[in-house]
Amino acid sequence: MSESMSASDVIEESATDVVGESANVWFPECDDSKKPFVGQIFNDLVKAVKFYRKYAKACGFVSRKSTKSVSNDGTIRIQYMLCNREGAAPNADELLLADDYFPKKKRKRSSCKVGCEAKIIFQIMSYGRYYVRIFVEGHNHKMVSAGTRHLLPSNRNIEPIHQYFMHAGIKANFGPMRTFRMYVELVGGFDKAGCTSIDFKNYVRDLNVHIVDSDAHMLLDTLKNKKEDCEGFQYFYDVDDENQLSRLIWTDQQSVNNYKYFGEAVSFDATYCTNRYKLIFTPFTGRDNHGKCVSFGAAIISREDMDSYAWVLKKFTECVGKAPRVFMTDQDPGLKKAVAHVWPDTHHRFCMWHITIKVAEKLPPNLRDDSEFKTKFGKIVWSDLNEPADFEENWMNLMNEYELNDNRWFSDMYADRSLWIPAYFRDISMSGLFRTTSMSESENSYFKRFLGKKSNLSVFYMNYNTALDSQRHTSKKLDLADEIGVPPMCTIHAIEKHASTLYTNSIFKEVQAEMKVAALSCIMSKMEGNKYVVDDNIDGLFTVTHDTVTDYFRCTCNLFTRKGYLCSHIFYVLRTLKVVEIPEKYIANRWCKSYMLSTFQATDKMTCPTRNLPIGNDALFKVFSNCIGHVNGDEELRKQLLADFIDVENKFKKLGKQNPMANSKAAMFNEFYGATPPDVPTVLPPAISKTKGSGAGGRRKSNMEKAITLSQKPLRNCKRCNTMAHHDSRNCPTKAQPK
Repeated sequence: MSESMSASDVIEESATDVVGESANVWFPECDDSKKPFVGQIFNDLVKAVKFYRKYAKACGFVSRKSTKSVSNDGTIRIQYMLCNREGAAPNADELLLADDYFPKKKRKRSSCKVGCEAKIIFQIMSYGRYYVRIFVEGHNHKMVSAGTRHLLPSNRNIEPIHQYFMHAGIKANFGPMRTFRMYVELVGGFDKAGCTSIDFKNYVRDLNVHIVDSDAHMLLDTLKNKKEDCEGFQYFYDVDDENQLSRLIWTDQQSVNNYKYFGEAVSFDATYCTNRYKLIFTPFTGRDNHGKCVSFGAAIISREDMDSYAWVLKKFTECVGKAPRVFMTDQDPGLKKAVAHVWPDTHHRFCMWHITIKVAEKLPPNLRDDSEFKTKFGKIVWSDLNEPADFEENWMNLMNEYELNDNRWFSDMYADRSLWIPAYFRDISMSGLFRTTSMSESENSYFKRFLGKKSNLSVFYMNYNTALDSQRHTSKKLDLADEIGVPPMCTIHAIEKHASTLYTNSIFKEVQAEMKVAALSCIMSKMEGNKYVVDDNIDGLFTVTHDTVTDYFRCTCNLFTRKGYLCSHIFYVLRTLKVVEIPEKYIANRWCKSYMLSTFQATDKMTCPTRNLPIGNDALFKVFSNCIGHVNGDEELRKQLLADFIDVENKFKKLGKQNPMANSKAAMFNEFYGATPPDVPTVLPPAISKTKGSGAGGRRKSNMEKAITLSQKPLRNCKRCNTMAHHDSRNCPTKAQPK
């Protein structure tokens, strides 16, 4: 049918069109107040169309707009509405012909067309009103049963409440299916959901398509607005030669405050599969006063090279004000050069785990199963008590004993010994916070629970903020436990009680362990003037020196320098000298309870200035949830609340939706992202990054990784060698003996 027709064509139609007498005709059963009739008048066409759609919904069929007649000034004079089963389905000959012209295999879909002639025609009157000119009530098909009517397309609409749930699900990294199942449970069943899981999936698809070419531009707009609202928020970005976003770093005031207290040592490790562009996510991680991971900022980069890492380190310094004292990374060569160039005064430290895990595969075959060598090697490289000279002597002796002096890998590791051996860090303050990148690994694993590998950049940033809020919420729970909890004492000494009032519960356990060793295992071996030789029965003799001029105690184990709290040897001497409180000079602020730190007093409040923000759906949902809680368990109050809600719904049904654009899909998308796609984006989305090991063959696995993978496979019975192994007779390593 054509898009429009003249008024004369409509007038010539018979007003008595009915279904043929030989065909079965079904007249929908419906309340008379919902049924249209010829001559019925409506104030405007919108109300007329809405009335017929409600009628169709109540009867069990779907209506659709069809032909219309439009006057020269654009006014719709006549509007047809038909049953969606009007028209004829393609016959077999048409399908075969289509296959000839379109040889590509197409989905076979059923058709609902049965030639139904039910319809209604609205025609304009004076003053913009419309009346029903023709109404054909009968259908040539049955109405949809009541149990499935909620699945009809006309009864499935994505309403604002659905959008609110989907937006919340996206921010929490819930998929549309998981979000839909949660919504179904809340409303009481699939028939009450008002849509299907496919509608949820299609909405999320459209949400992503909405900003395909403007993804990076909209994210930068969001960051710009954030910086305008929050003075402490900072971000920097860079683009490549094709004006595509290539690197981005950001941090907020809370992160900067955390860095001031906990930023002496920072762990840095890249992680992958966090966004659709495969940009490398690189968070800066430290240990807070509870010993937990704390984020100082984050960056995403498109390449893992020296220039990208140098740019990130420079911008991070601009964000937080200074470089860290110790910087823990893996052995990435580009990162090694970047740290030396940007932070020459920072002590760059390699992750010991990444190094020692390679030992087995670098050894000659005769030593790979030598447990004695591995024990000796571990004692030499992992000890915090050795001086550099001691380590070098022990290393040389081990290499000579096992004839490894010509092994290239061990020689290279010895050349880089100042970058990973604890002996070279024992005099650096707080160097003992990290010996491996395990904190970064834990941080990356934590963030990956919130980040999705198919997320665009805007959603990635939302997910990051959700993860950061969750991390800070956990920290506040620990702060509360510190304020109201009293840890149990292990000794009767007053100095232990004093320590419990200073340190967080997590760190107090470590301090308490040192005090317990001092009480149970330490004895005074020798005392000469201001020098005390203490034997702890575990690691041997240690000398505690007391400078009477500055009243400063120093132990040869250097635990206070490395970790910021006193060792068992100094605690033993303090107890001997009848000291009942930890001297103030030995109380590191970074381990104190949060309410004792001045910055945390300020950051309990919003880091952004208070402003008149628009009321969000979350505020409305919270009030709604509170109302349900108030009437929980009281049937009469529930009935009253339901009646009140129905009254409110009817009230705002008349008041709301006056602006059609306010509920348009594009408007909802823009509200979700917090920005509007520009006509011409100034910064383009990045290209898909190629991370290390992303070639056609994938990352090369080490021999140990191959062995671990093989060990996880089930054993098979090999009929050739008659053993249970990871092979069968076809690939048995035992070769047949020649006849």
